[in-house]
Amino acid sequence: MKSLMNSKFNGTLKVPGDKSITHRALMFGALAAGTTRIHYPLPSEDTHRTLECMRALGAEVEQKQGEWVVTSPGAAQLHAPAKTLYTGNSGTTTRLLTGLIAGLGLTAEMEGDESIAKRPMDRIQRPLAEMGADISLKDEKYPPIIIRPARLSPISYTMPMASAQVKSAILLAALYTEGTTVIHEPSPSRNHTEIMLEQFGADISAEDGVIRLKGGNALSASDVTVPGDISSAAFPIVLAVLKPGSSITVENVSLNSTRSGILDVLEMMGADVRIEQTSSEGEAIGTVHASHTPNLKGFDISGDIIPRLIDEIPIIALLAAYSTEACTVRDADELRYKETDRIRAVIDELSKFGISFTEYEDGFTVHPGQVSIEENTPVKGYNDHRIIMMLIISSIISDTPIEIDDVSAIDISYPGFMEDLEKLRKEA
Repeated sequence: MKSLMNSKFNGTLKVPGDKSITHRALMFGALAAGTTRIHYPLPSEDTHRTLECMRALGAEVEQKQGEWVVTSPGAAQLHAPAKTLYTGNSGTTTRLLTGLIAGLGLTAEMEGDESIAKRPMDRIQRPLAEMGADISLKDEKYPPIIIRPARLSPISYTMPMASAQVKSAILLAALYTEGTTVIHEPSPSRNHTEIMLEQFGADISAEDGVIRLKGGNALSASDVTVPGDISSAAFPIVLAVLKPGSSITVENVSLNSTRSGILDVLEMMGADVRIEQTSSEGEAIGTVHASHTPNLKGFDISGDIIPRLIDEIPIIALLAAYSTEACTVRDADELRYKETDRIRAVIDELSKFGISFTEYEDGFTVHPGQVSIEENTPVKGYNDHRIIMMLIISSIISDTPIEIDDVSAIDISYPGFMEDLEKLRKEA
């Protein structure tokens, strides 16, 4: 990391494929009879967990350079796994797969790593149980998850919070009911599942926060092109905005409006960021240009925007530290239940750099002041890819090497992160 100090960063890159879309493409490819080609998938630890789970259910997945090919006999021919499904660190795999398996009426047991063992799964168990699913959890809340065959019925469900994972688990289960399931969202959450279900031929509609899915229709195999992940793009974009002399362009990145909240925050702060949309069919895709911007304004975000940037809040906290005004994030209590308690992790680690916070149960305020990092300050990554990458960016901006306990979790979402930074590095 020392080679990245005292540099400016300029150039163009493409970030890895969207993790959320890759997960879903694998699952829908397994449910649809025939061959589904996934172009530019994200090959990461999390997506490989989903890939292996689809193989365990009876789908074939061939991994080629820049393309994965899923060949499936169709949902009716999938079978119970021969052994416990291991989902690693992936909450998306764990929650969506619970709905998928319950919908198929199969017997299965799932478990993940230590992080997954502490993440609440009762939020998906409750609506699936309303549909008739037979799901057992440890202490009625946590994995391992045991799913037993049961006949499911459609429901009308009002989401207590905006959650794409809960919504998607319900929709996957609803595919195999007789009738129409209706989901009411309190605010928009990422809609990759709805977009892809329509692409694969499901009878689905979504309007004004109400999603309707008619079950009983077989999915049809379809090719999927995965755009770059806006959550990964957030790191080089913020680097460009905060690092003097830097200008970075990210091409072929997802501009899905349910995911692009960080771009709204950058606009609020007056950052020099320009967006060009290049495709609007299905997933919106485009190019983001970001350049160094001094004297950033503050922001106060809560409510509907939070689900649109929930994964970017660690790097947004770093942005806030360089603002000339106080910046507040509220209604983000979901962060307490990610790979780690991200609210606590952000505050504990960035406080080591002289950044002042007020902590709330559902967020924090970052107070304006001087960021000061001492060389080789020891910090923790919490085995959380987004915390680790945020700390690396903070070190680069301050031109001060730090000691991160373990950076291996970067591979969960952005293999090649350090290599991309090296490619962008220019001598100051």
